[in-house]
Amino acid sequence: MAALAALTVLAVACGGDDPAEPEAEEPVASQSPTPDPTCPLTGQVPEHPSDLTKPAVAVKIENSPQARPQSGLEEADIVFEEIVEGGITRFMAIYHCGVTDQAGPVRSARFDDPKLALPFTQVLAFSGANAIVERELSDQGIISLDEDSAAGALFRDPPGSLEVHSLYADVAALKKTARREKVEAPATDLFTFGELQDGAKKARTVTLHFRATNTIEYKWEGGSWKRYEAGVPFMSASGSQISTPNLVVMQVDVNNSQTIVDVAGNPSPDIDLINKGKALLFRDGQVVKGVWSMADAGEPPVFETKDGTPFVFGEGPIWIELVPSKKGSVKGAFAFSKK
Repeated sequence: MAALAALTVLAVACGGDDPAEPEAEEPVASQSPTPDPTCPLTGQVPEHPSDLTKPAVAVKIENSPQARPQSGLEEADIVFEEIVEGGITRFMAIYHCGVTDQAGPVRSARFDDPKLALPFTQVLAFSGANAIVERELSDQGIISLDEDSAAGALFRDPPGSLEVHSLYADVAALKKTARREKVEAPATDLFTFGELQDGAKKARTVTLHFRATNTIEYKWEGGSWKRYEAGVPFMSASGSQISTPNLVVMQVDVNNSQTIVDVAGNPSPDIDLINKGKALLFRDGQVVKGVWSMADAGEPPVFETKDGTPFVFGEGPIWIELVPSKKGSVKGAFAFSKK
């Protein structure tokens, strides 16, 4: 018995202490994934990261009934609509991340075009301009590309046509020209994108009149603002109805030019853009009210609520309507409703 007890004590002694507990690892702080860079004019992740470093280009596109359906408007990052002679409107389409091999029909430039284009690009493609406009484009540092100087980036469809609405632009080719001219990509802080800000009110239909006899409407349908003109859907040559997630209405003072007229003797509208006025942002079926301002030629338009908060845009293209106010000799109107 004594020997058995001794063996027991010896076994316990040889067993040693209990196995040591493993040291606790230091907790690793969780890190949020770095967001992908986004296109500065749409807030969207580009299809190709290299798109962000490419320059933007501007293209003047016609909007007379004879020019419809237009090509490539649905691919633009930003579209301005402005009144021209005779009460019709014309588009300036800004392409940065967006691209199309056929934008148009391309038409002539106007005196105020540098103020619209320069915040985004120096390159403007158009079909021609009068001497006063050409001088203004040059004075403002615009790189003008027309059918003779665009090295194939502007082309006729069908080939050889001299019809006024047969000129189109290859945007990718225009961007190559812009890179050769050392044009830089747009700044990254021009717009704010994110969730709809507080204070927005319901809106479902927006009605614009650049002139009394022509009605343009945008209706909130299927998650975007679908465009109608003269009571019918405004279609693209691709077969889709033109729409946008972001619609901005800028009330601008417009007067008839005292120096520039078209071939029919109609005065060119002179848009006062170095100014400020009422602005409304329509997105997500709602409206945010505020003001716009532009400090100088080449400076971007600033959109803010009345308390100075920047407009917050939804991801996607922005259409900006330069609707004449009641102050100038050229008068327009707009309204919106909840239905």
